[in-house]
Amino acid sequence: MTKLEPTGHLAPYGVMAAPETRRVFAALAKKGGTARFVGGIVRDVLLARDLHDVDIACDLKPEASMKALQDAGIRVIPTGLQHGTITAVIDDYSYEITTLRVDVTTDGRHAEVAFTDNWLLDAKRRDFTFNALYADANGTIYDPFNGEADLRIGKVRFIGVAEDRIAEDYLRILRFFRFFAHFGRPPVDAIGAEACRKGAAGLRDISRERIRDEMFKLLRAKSPAATIGDMIGFSVLPAILPELTNVARLRIVEWLETTALADAAISIDPLRRMASLFVSPHTGDDAMAHAARFARSLRLSNDEVERFSLMCFSYRLIENVMDAKRVRQHLYHLGVAAFRDAVIMAWASHAAHAAARPVPGENRRWQEMLELANGWQQPELPVKGRDILQAGLVPAGPMVGQLLRRAEEYWLENDMQPDRDMLMDYMAAHKNADPSREMK
Repeated sequence: MTKLEPTGHLAPYGVMAAPETRRVFAALAKKGGTARFVGGIVRDVLLARDLHDVDIACDLKPEASMKALQDAGIRVIPTGLQHGTITAVIDDYSYEITTLRVDVTTDGRHAEVAFTDNWLLDAKRRDFTFNALYADANGTIYDPFNGEADLRIGKVRFIGVAEDRIAEDYLRILRFFRFFAHFGRPPVDAIGAEACRKGAAGLRDISRERIRDEMFKLLRAKSPAATIGDMIGFSVLPAILPELTNVARLRIVEWLETTALADAAISIDPLRRMASLFVSPHTGDDAMAHAARFARSLRLSNDEVERFSLMCFSYRLIENVMDAKRVRQHLYHLGVAAFRDAVIMAWASHAAHAAARPVPGENRRWQEMLELANGWQQPELPVKGRDILQAGLVPAGPMVGQLLRRAEEYWLENDMQPDRDMLMDYMAAHKNADPSREMK
């Protein structure tokens, strides 16, 4: 077994120091295995961040790791035996344990692996220097590529030759920028970025689901706009998602979500951020249809497709000069969540175009719309189709719906104040009116 030399020490905390975690390490050691934390959890401890996913590397073969854990009474799930990965579960904790491995063949999308007990070879197959950080249960660090130093200065650096790492899996191009958005400090590593530019065409062979997932992870960073700008500048985003170009609007959205708005209902939202980037050459219904096609191409859920396309259209309806009645009308039609999206998008769009000509009080007017949404209780139209039929205003059929829609328009134009009796009187007086001439 090729050993790695210790390079430092960290103080375990959270799940890393939990008794359940100690139990997993002890079970593997009892069968002669060496286990170490690897990647994200080590990186996050070094940066004193919250700990979430627990990845463990082990020199036992996956079947031996499974038996060691089962013998210790630990539940095991064979989540990816072909690639050497199992998941141990104890109460609310889960641990992804992967056997040390080397790539036998790669095609830019998938890799065939062989298991090894060589820690250095396992480290060499990883993507970035700070993702090849290991730590044992006591906090001893093993850092074969100076990843901790890169992490401290915010440098995302490929292990070995960047072009080689990318050719093994082209998704690493997006991972390069995603990790920079979360951990990097400008400027982006020029060697890595240039290798990403050269390999960008390879992303076209990556599944849209994997691209979507990486983009959403990137957009969850506090301030991803600068990184998106780099992705455009290095011709990465245009190769796969050419519609995502409105970096100026994204900058405003991220500022609103993270800094400007102290509103519990508004937080970092990757779907809204993607919508803020989206630019369509179409207008009106065609723009909404284009947005829906784009969203479906990324294999979003039906609800996400609907929300995305509505965001890309509805913000055009919102203006900061609207009076309260008009705001309430939009709230009624859109609902609180969609209205909030529309206001944020409209605010960002307006600010992105008028950045050089700020108007005093403008931000306050946008904020007042959001505050009105927070206190909104959706009213119900006081009349229904059965009221029309019971009153004998029109016969059953399409005329009922037409008359009800005219009543709703009248009710909204009067700020939702008319009650049931007033609406019944209105419908009685307008039951024979030409709907095409009503409420223009």
